[in-house]
Amino acid sequence: MRDQLRLAIDTIPGLVWTAEPDGYCDFLNQCWLEYTALTLEEAQGWGWQAAVYPDDLATLLEIWRDVLASGQPGETEARLRRFDGQYRWFLFRAVPLRDEHGNVAKWYGTTTDIHDRKWAEALLAGEKRLLEMVAKGDSLQAVLDALCRLVERTAAGSLCSILLVEDGVRLRHGAAPSLPSSYTREIDGAEIRPGVGPCATAALSKEPVVTPDFAADDRWPDQFRALALAHRLRACWSTPMLAQDGSALGTFATYYREPGSPTSQQLAAIDQFSHLASIAVERAGAEEALRRSERQLRQAQRLEAMGTLAGGIAHDFNNILGAILGYGEMALREAPRGSRLHRDVESIMTAGERGRTLVERILAFSRSGVGERVAVHVEAVVREALELLVAKLPEGIKIDAQLCAGRAAMLGDPTQVHQVVMNLATNAIQAMVARGTLRVTLDVSRLDKPRLATTGSVATGEYIVLKVADIGTGISKEIMEHIFDPFFSTKEAGVGTGLGLSLVHGIVSSVGGAIDVASAVGAGSTFTVYLPRSGDVADEGNIAAPALPRGNGERILIVDDEAPLVNLATETLSELGYVPVGFTSSVAALDTFRAQPQEFDAVITDERMPGIPGTALVREVRELRGQGISILLVTGYPGPGVVQRAREAGADLVLAKPMTARDLATNLASALYSQQLRIH
Repeated sequence: MRDQLRLAIDTIPGLVWTAEPDGYCDFLNQCWLEYTALTLEEAQGWGWQAAVYPDDLATLLEIWRDVLASGQPGETEARLRRFDGQYRWFLFRAVPLRDEHGNVAKWYGTTTDIHDRKWAEALLAGEKRLLEMVAKGDSLQAVLDALCRLVERTAAGSLCSILLVEDGVRLRHGAAPSLPSSYTREIDGAEIRPGVGPCATAALSKEPVVTPDFAADDRWPDQFRALALAHRLRACWSTPMLAQDGSALGTFATYYREPGSPTSQQLAAIDQFSHLASIAVERAGAEEALRRSERQLRQAQRLEAMGTLAGGIAHDFNNILGAILGYGEMALREAPRGSRLHRDVESIMTAGERGRTLVERILAFSRSGVGERVAVHVEAVVREALELLVAKLPEGIKIDAQLCAGRAAMLGDPTQVHQVVMNLATNAIQAMVARGTLRVTLDVSRLDKPRLATTGSVATGEYIVLKVADIGTGISKEIMEHIFDPFFSTKEAGVGTGLGLSLVHGIVSSVGGAIDVASAVGAGSTFTVYLPRSGDVADEGNIAAPALPRGNGERILIVDDEAPLVNLATETLSELGYVPVGFTSSVAALDTFRAQPQEFDAVITDERMPGIPGTALVREVRELRGQGISILLVTGYPGPGVVQRAREAGADLVLAKPMTARDLATNLASALYSQQLRIH
């Protein structure tokens, strides 16, 4: 009868068992034996607890003890290890058989496979949770980590890893909450090429790669196999994560400590998990692109605001420079050559010219414009910049300059080179805080092979190399990544704009150069600037400036709301043989012109004035005299809009402030000559 009962039970498609009243298991049906690969003899006294997944064992034992103590039916869910090492979910049920006295005489139990249902429930719940995290804007790291943990909970014994494609050439760590950190560090940065490993191959081929057993798979290099086996990793199932356009975003991999191959159901689930990961990665990429666009927009808005501000102050600042340069020219003509006074006035003129060019560069920068490139004598500009710095060095700071570039030149803008030196030197001085030596070297060097620099690569060729070194606080690795970003500054609020190194980077890049930065926290920094050499500058010391063109009694109407500039222009033009009539009021000037329109040969007017602006004055003059008069409009901010308005109003020339005597004389003579050609 017992044998017949066993035969009957063995036909049941499920795991059936019996146990003594104390819970000791004394019978397992054939399905149990097949699932565990035990024989009847081995099943006797078998310690079934060892087959339960470790995370589920405590709960299962607690419920089993409660069932034994109460003598009532009970059930719970847990995972059991199969003979091949894989775990599956089961529903455990226990029902007591009582004797005539009501005592438990036997326990009968079934263990039903519910793995597919649990997998589907976990997949659905996990997918919902992950999509909620993505929609809520959780970090990519948090989403990928949650995805790995979901798979590890569902697929018992699995260790998950997500690697992300970087620049299309290598894989970077994304998430791997359970893999040994020493292993993830070793595979981080693996190149995407054949034979490197399962994940690199999956990313390259865009197809799943299954490695059932690293010990028996010779597709991978011995070094990689040894690494996996050293970390007790035997199997790896890697699936590519693909973007909507088909490009590889990364790989989703499940590792196991026992050899094995995935079932069709597991492959389908892994494909679904990799799809979820792809959604998260693409969403994060789109959000980062949006944030980058927003940052660029904010930067553009700030630059636009800076341009508006620059335009607003350029007029007033150029008026000041105009007076300095104009009266400086007069003083220079009167000062005896070789005298201290002559040298001092020359220095004033040089600084004024530098200020004028600097304003032009600020305006060009605010308009994203590019100035005219000329041969720049770099050593002369560097020497001049350092002389300005020496005059205002803090106590305890000194400059050691070794300038050995001779007459080597580059194509660019002298003011840009001046800005590079001033910004780098000023930052270095501030970094040294109290005392130290700023070392500035300038030399010519030829590179026979390309060299990698911080801001890019330096091609072969001849360069003027500027080095600015300090012994200050140094730059940390975290900050180093951002030092050339616009508006980035480590200084306290109100100290600096954060544009210094950004401007330096822009200038050096615009001339085809590069910057290399070497720094250590507490040991100082060295900025090396490579400027492409374009030959040598000519020696212009003996070339005399041509004489200024002179007038022949022409009457010139001069209009500017700045009295010093009106006085300067009238004095200059008087010396050159003209008859200037100056006004600081545009309204009064127009009234005078209306009263005597035929008495004037030319009009020179400022643009930004109270009362009647320059373009309106030009229009009125042109209506009164037609083409029979030369009109020059002068502005401190010669932007495209100003030039267009002036041309439409009828101006012959639009000139930028500040003007030297040569600028004024040459342009006025040119306008009058053109007017004579029109008449005749």
